[in-house]
Amino acid sequence: MEADASVDMFSKVLEHQLLQTTKLVEEHLDSEIQKLDQMDEDELERLKEKRLQALRKAQQQKQEWLSKGHGEYREIPSERDFFQEVKESENVVCHFYRDSTFSIAYLGVRSFSSVMLFSSSS
Repeated sequence: MEADASVDMFSKVLEHQLLQTTKLVEEHLDSEIQKLDQMDEDELERLKEKRLQALRKAQQQKQEWLSKGHGEYREIPSERDFFQEVKESENVVCHFYRDSTFSIAYLGVRSFSSVMLFSSSS
């Protein structure tokens, strides 16, 4: 009986929290809709232009990544080429599929097949 009462109480608290959260989200959405409803044509045009600029920038970034070879799986023949590839990009994922002096000495790769992520942000 005591366990049932605890579960019932927990359910009621959870239901109350869920309703409160839903109410807050609904109020936020209502205020955003109200802001959009009160915009005049110039503000809507500026909003549209801002969104188009963001889309153009995203497309430009995608094209830049593709031109640098992002999204491709290819073999890099030499250590010098490897470092050139890595320094041109912010993030690089490498798959080392055979042991070499380079991968062991410089990168610490010790197993036959390894995948590494290089990031300039870290």
